[in-house]
Amino acid sequence: MREQQGETHRLNGRSDPVGPFGNPDGSRAPIERVLHDFVDFHGDPAFGALAARADDATSRVIVGRLGAGKTVYLRRLRSFQAQQESVYADQPQQDPPSTETIVKACQWFPEQFLTEKWMQIWKRAVLNSLATHVLAHRELRHYVSQEQAESIRYEYGFLVGEFRRPRSIYAELTSIVNGQNSGRQLTAYLDDPAWEDLEDVLAEILRTCPPIFFYLDAVDEEFGHAPMYWLRCQKGLFYQVMRFLRDPRLGGRLHIVISIRDIVMSSVYRSEHAPRYQDEPHIRVLGWTRKSIEYLLLEKLQRLDPSFFMGADDGAGPVEAWLGTPVVHNQARGVHEKVTDYLLRHTRLIPRDVVSLGNAICAEIVRQKAAGRRELSQADLRRVVSRSSKRYGDSQLAQASNQIAADTMPSGAARHGYTEVYTSTVEYLAGIDQQVREIIRRVGVDRFTRRELDGMQGQASRAFDSTTNLPSVLWQSGLLGYVEQDGEARFYSQADLDQFDIPMDADHYVFHPNMIDSVRIRGIGDPVYPFRRS
Repeated sequence: MREQQGETHRLNGRSDPVGPFGNPDGSRAPIERVLHDFVDFHGDPAFGALAARADDATSRVIVGRLGAGKTVYLRRLRSFQAQQESVYADQPQQDPPSTETIVKACQWFPEQFLTEKWMQIWKRAVLNSLATHVLAHRELRHYVSQEQAESIRYEYGFLVGEFRRPRSIYAELTSIVNGQNSGRQLTAYLDDPAWEDLEDVLAEILRTCPPIFFYLDAVDEEFGHAPMYWLRCQKGLFYQVMRFLRDPRLGGRLHIVISIRDIVMSSVYRSEHAPRYQDEPHIRVLGWTRKSIEYLLLEKLQRLDPSFFMGADDGAGPVEAWLGTPVVHNQARGVHEKVTDYLLRHTRLIPRDVVSLGNAICAEIVRQKAAGRRELSQADLRRVVSRSSKRYGDSQLAQASNQIAADTMPSGAARHGYTEVYTSTVEYLAGIDQQVREIIRRVGVDRFTRRELDGMQGQASRAFDSTTNLPSVLWQSGLLGYVEQDGEARFYSQADLDQFDIPMDADHYVFHPNMIDSVRIRGIGDPVYPFRRS
């Protein structure tokens, strides 16, 4: 059976040079490989948006954590539409504006107006990009009359600007913000009444064009450098995309599909507009749970070449046959743990970690077999898992440190041109990272009480001048959870999108298991405390 699966894995091209589990970065792998390696949930409603079909033309917003597969799902949707002759599907846009641009626009306006301003900026950027596509792309320009083309270029050229080729929405947004010297100038540009006329001309053109699909990917690529500023930017994008969807002139012809962070959706759910977007059919939340991520792992193993298996195919489960053992001895807690539980507990329950860990273990199996060994020792398995776990923890700590850096940024940083000191300077961010690690080390253990949580926040307030709420930053980064009444540890997830801050009324709190490897705290929790993100 495995021989057939291995042969299937080798069909249609060479094996992925990144590793037998595939490429953990969905934006870099060739689309053919992305589609070939895609794990399909076959429309099973139990898996929610993870079971979305490739031909789903109703999706507008894909929500998920960093590494949850937003890019893969977006590229899959675009690949299907690109094969339809009756539509125009632009390539996914993956070059978002710089953090400097985002921070500058945010600091030009009062906080209470930011979301509305970003909606305006995104709308103008979309209209400008649409204008360049219908006039300059060979598949679309023959749908535009000479009168309409001249009207856009000459009557509204002061809005659209000069162009020879189609321009992306991201490029237009950057041009709009950086083309102004102050918030006052930007407001004057955005509020120009000529925009309504340009939109009307574009709506006329769209009535004769095939439906147009734009895909905005990687908008959260730099999210970690200034999370709260990017959150406002993405939130404005979300609201504007939903407004386009309901626009009677543009909505049926212009399809804008975006991917955003779960933390942005959480902010939307905390607003007064939350009821409008609960169970919204055009929003796909990639809610990876313990059950779905295990399904992904097992499907990957079904496709794995038999040369990567250590155990015999004698009726054992796929993971047990892969590693040659049903359990792993948990040295920290002195118990034996099911091997599947052990592996998944050290991931962030996202596809990127499963693929990365799977590749690392397969590489170790190859080394062991090359050395003539017929089994993967417990020590070697723990070493590989620990090394991967540390990498995931380091990544999340860096994300948390970036958020703290943005929180401590003075309000005039953009006007005086030193935002990079807070968002990009390696030394500054490394200093914050070390401070956060030291605060976690002072707690010292992976399970602790509310009193110790308060103490952690007190240390953070002294270290960062009370400008940030460290427990909530760690909660949003998936590093800190709380223990429920049934004893299960809950971490921030799609189920908690309306819970932006960590609950402060729990009796006990826990650090993610990655912190044991990343910060070197002690694991003293329950023998193997249940871990879920559901």
